[in-house]
Amino acid sequence: MSRPPRIAILGAGPAGSALAALLARQGIRSLVYDDEKRPPLLVGESMIPAIVAIIQRLGIEDRVAAIAQRKPGASFIHHRGTQMHFNFKTVEGRLPPYAYNIPRPAFDDVLKDYAKELGVPFVKHRAGLVAHPGDKPELELDAAALEAGGYHNGAKPDLVVDCSGRSRTSAKLLGIGAETGSRRDTAHFAHFTGIEHPYEPGQIAITYHPWGWSWRIPLPDRLSFGIVMNPKSLPEFGATAAERLEKVLATDAVISPFAQHRQCVTDVYTYTNYQLISDRAHGPGWVAAGDAFGFVDPMLSPGVFLALVAAETLGAMFAKHGEKLLDSPERLMRELGRYEQRQRAWHTAWHELIEYFYDGRIVAFYERGMQLKTDHPGWFSNTMERVTSRMLAFMATGASTKSRVSRGYLRHCTQWLLNQDRIQELALP
Repeated sequence: MSRPPRIAILGAGPAGSALAALLARQGIRSLVYDDEKRPPLLVGESMIPAIVAIIQRLGIEDRVAAIAQRKPGASFIHHRGTQMHFNFKTVEGRLPPYAYNIPRPAFDDVLKDYAKELGVPFVKHRAGLVAHPGDKPELELDAAALEAGGYHNGAKPDLVVDCSGRSRTSAKLLGIGAETGSRRDTAHFAHFTGIEHPYEPGQIAITYHPWGWSWRIPLPDRLSFGIVMNPKSLPEFGATAAERLEKVLATDAVISPFAQHRQCVTDVYTYTNYQLISDRAHGPGWVAAGDAFGFVDPMLSPGVFLALVAAETLGAMFAKHGEKLLDSPERLMRELGRYEQRQRAWHTAWHELIEYFYDGRIVAFYERGMQLKTDHPGWFSNTMERVTSRMLAFMATGASTKSRVSRGYLRHCTQWLLNQDRIQELALP
């Protein structure tokens, strides 16, 4: 009888299924535990062009396109009047000049089905773990999970990959803390028909409100609408998630004119506490990926990208060293440490960029550029506008989010060129 898979993956979200598929393409067997329990709606419905590049490398773009709405760009509308419209054609040559809006469960199924086609076994079971803090390994599958996965006669996987999502199974068992962001917002969202969308088909719209922000994401036959509120504002809009969503749609000066014929076609779902990164994401015998590693505010839609980058990074690690990497625990730990360092850098860079959109600096920077073109028309102001727009587009699409040059340019420009009072006026609560 052949040896059972040496890699066990907990969770069949984007990180887990993509990693299993990438390993299978290298001839490395893994087993995915999937309890098949997930809500009909999930956040992460809007992609960025860097994700398109990944699904192209996976060879599944045609499948994703079949269930998605093509996304040409993003618009940001501030309640004080400023509007910023970005088109992904700006990044052509570096990344695909488009992205997709996706029903998340359907997207997750595309990845899962692809992994199955490559021979990856999925076990319907919520895998439990046993913790041995400070020992080697630190985490192991419990007896029920071993039985469900076909591990008999003392056989166990050499590596457990925690893709369990926001439950953070491994971190909680080991008592690993996490760094949380400064915001404690609450998000409510649902799917609607009948909401007008006065933008190019597929263009997402982010609207800044006095109480927080909202999103409008066009999907193939409906529109995802969500609100992200400071907790202090919640009581003003009702006692329940549905009441709050309805009040915004009915009364908001920017949104309500387009929502006169709205019809909610799903339940309303709520997410909270979505700025977090684990203090440690690997140890002897285990590693975390996807939301189990950490999650970033959804303002710029980086969540699915971070999950797929984690899968590609771990897949590349085994592509370089082969399955024999599992025979050298010390070397495996070094490689997992490099993976964690890289993934942490991605999280830090995205969190830093998103802060510009929350604290008013990005809108003030845009206004300053437009004012420069008005006050000093000509070659210099036009060149500055093109350079800055391209740099921001590259950062927000995943092309150069981590770039020290881009981050330094943005930091210094917003520090020295902007009116601090105007920044405060444009900041979200």
